[in-house]
Amino acid sequence: MINVHDFINDLIDFIDKSPVNYFAVKNSAEILEKNGYKRLYEDEKWDLKDNGKYYVIRDDSALIAFNIGDLLSGFDIIGSHTDSPTFKIKSKPEIKDNGYLKLNIENYGGMIYSTWLDRSLSLAGKVSYIKDDAINSTLLDFKKPLLTIPNLAIHMNREVNNGFVYNPQNHLYPILKTIDEEFSEKDYLKNLLSEEIGVDIEDILDYDLGLYDTEGGKVIGDDIYQIGRIDNLGAVHASLRAFVDSDLSKNNILVLNDNEEIGSMTRTGAFSPFLEHILKRIFISKGLTEEDYYISLSKTYLISADQAHALHPNFKEKSDPTNKIKMNGGVVIKMASNGSYTSSVVTNGRFIRLAEKSKCNYQTFYNRNDLKGGTTIGPIAATKLGIKSIDIGEPILAMHSIRETGGIYDHLDSYKIFKSFYEDEIR
Repeated sequence: MINVHDFINDLIDFIDKSPVNYFAVKNSAEILEKNGYKRLYEDEKWDLKDNGKYYVIRDDSALIAFNIGDLLSGFDIIGSHTDSPTFKIKSKPEIKDNGYLKLNIENYGGMIYSTWLDRSLSLAGKVSYIKDDAINSTLLDFKKPLLTIPNLAIHMNREVNNGFVYNPQNHLYPILKTIDEEFSEKDYLKNLLSEEIGVDIEDILDYDLGLYDTEGGKVIGDDIYQIGRIDNLGAVHASLRAFVDSDLSKNNILVLNDNEEIGSMTRTGAFSPFLEHILKRIFISKGLTEEDYYISLSKTYLISADQAHALHPNFKEKSDPTNKIKMNGGVVIKMASNGSYTSSVVTNGRFIRLAEKSKCNYQTFYNRNDLKGGTTIGPIAATKLGIKSIDIGEPILAMHSIRETGGIYDHLDSYKIFKSFYEDEIR
């Protein structure tokens, strides 16, 4: 029996150690390795064993893991994404401005700007460099406060509480330090990178760095938790733990795509052929035919796991009047007749039966008719592969804030349902 507080502390630890997408994949791979999974490489031939346990990483930011059973019985897949909204550092980022050294940034994904202000921020990501005349890369996390984006005092901005609009081109540059007029150091950030990774500044080729909040996750009271990146590392954590804890008697797949927050149109996103290539290579390795592959796809089922909106008690008018989603009220099936979610009468029944078998509650979400909601990787995968799919998520508040809020029991329920899904033959 899993203790709910132990499980939520495990989630908080996972997210705190995963400040950006690269670390979410690195930490997921370490958990897979500890549970007997072997890494495969896309540029090598595969020799897959019956009942084998494998995983593949693409560009350090997307991962697919799988077990091999009876391939003609179809695959049970849970897909989520590793990225979350943040600010990315541009090239030539240093800006000297009236006694301050600032960094030039661009926003990644749809964030709530105001939540990023007046916080102790750090940087993490990936750096490429030359070593022994070859291109190498390493992950980097400064793990300490480096930056802040201060608000303007209310005395100088009396409209800040009356609908003030933050302009990312003018108002949101993070400050690194104070400087005097004689400050002339070039490549200040690259020097920091050079010191951190032990590479000469001249050998650094490029970087992909994102900002994150240095304050760790917290449990509030006894049934709420707050931390950044619940969307969507909460789903990554629940599906990963369920995957490695499950019986290996059938074909299970864990998919961690990248770039969902910017439309998935990358080679690591859901629009890429990453999943399709992995599935086809499994069949090729086992000597099966293309017809076998399509037979298996017809029996395949995807749970697209991305977080859902709980009813906000201070903004009740933003929720559907009859489908009121409560935090700690159960995992949410997300519905939309416009096709932005894949949940349907064809696919919902299986998930409902799994929830009931696991003795977990579930809820059904609809957007208000006058509000446009988001979408997920579900419709992309279902359209590309023609597989059955459902969109679900844990109900959270403040989605895309620098700190989101969730219910501890919903997270444990996600794990229970996912584990049942990976172990059971319910169709």
